[in-house]
Order: sequence, then C-alpha cells, then structure tokens
Amino acid sequence: MQKESLALHVMWHVDALLQVFPITIVTTVDKDGNINAAPYSLVVPFCSSPRNPQMLLISNRNWHTAQNIEATGEFVINYPRAAHLREITTTSRFYPAGVNELIYTEFTVMPARFVSPPRIVECYQHIECRVHAIMRPSPTQVNIVGAVLDLSADQGLYARSRLDRTAHVNAPLYWGIDETRGHIYGTTGALSTEAVEALPEDRKKVAGKAP
Repeated sequence: MQKESLALHVMWHVDALLQVFPITIVTTVDKDGNINAAPYSLVVPFCSSPRNPQMLLISNRNWHTAQNIEATGEFVINYPRAAHLREITTTSRFYPAGVNELIYTEFTVMPARFVSPPRIVECYQHIECRVHAIMRPSPTQVNIVGAVLDLSADQGLYARSRLDRTAHVNAPLYWGIDETRGHIYGTTGALSTEAVEALPEDRKKVAGKAP
C-alpha cells in the first residue's frame, strides 16, 4: 500500500496523527489552597521503573493547571468513566483563577494520601504526583514530569482480570479533532471478555488474550 507524508502543523498530534489518548482530570491547588480541575489527554507514563515511577503531563504555561503545579509542585491525575462526559466537559471551560470547577459538576472529592490536591471519588483510579522536573520544549508548552507517590483505585478493581477491568470502568478515550475542529470520543466499554472470546483464534492475542 502506498504511503503519503502528512504536514506537521500546529495541531498535528490530535489531527494528522490518528492516536488514541486517555482522558483524565488533573486536580491541583493554587498557593492559597484553591482547587482547580481540568481535563488532560496528553498524560502518559514517563518512567516505568517501580523504583522510580514517573508520569508525564503536557500542558500550556498559560493554563491554571501548569501555573498551580509550578507554584506548589503537586498534582493528582484522576481517571473518569465515559458516563462522566458532562462533568469532563464542564471542567474544560475557562473559569477565572481561583474558581473550583468541580462545584459545577456532580463530582465529589476526597483527600489524597500524600499531596494537597484532592482525588475525585467518582473516578476509578488516581495517581498522586510531586514534580520531579519541568521541561519547556516551546514558548507555550510545559512538560511536567511527576514522581508517582501513590497509585489508588476503586476497592476490588485490581482483583478483576484486566479485560474485565477495562469493560467495567468503561473509560472515555480521546481520538482527536475532526475537520470542523470538533472533538471525537470513544470508550473502552466494548472490550469485554465475551467480545474477545468471539474473535477468531488468530486475533485473540492481538486483542489482549492469547489463545
């Protein structure tokens, strides 16, 4: 099959590049203790070593999330379900500095174990981080490497098989933007043990379950 090169324009990572991104809600606090919450999809493991676990959060220096993290050095990555799309969208709106976006949602909060920003109760897993390093690859982009202090999840979730966990949480996925700059979303809910069992033998391994 023939290939073609694609232009690396300003939104290439969510437009030209077809890649799925997890949807998270990052909670921070400012220097006065005010909570901020905002959705982020450019959040990935940076160091997988259990001796030095780290997460990478890519943000914009003009956003409150990045400003709060630089001021306090702490943040929590919360993973919502697809059923929370309204709440996710609400936290994406631009509010004045110091406004807690969560008060406009149905979300509730609980204390984190090691950092000041709270965890969101309704989210199925959380990663508490403290800043390890900050990189600035462009005038506006801020790449924050956070040392993982704690990983928590709904009780009993980890005891399930990985496929069952995936189906149970029905996590929302971000597929980028369409031609009209509209956002495209999907979910992991269709991936279940039953769905994988129905696959031909030569595809089960690709789907995550070896024959």
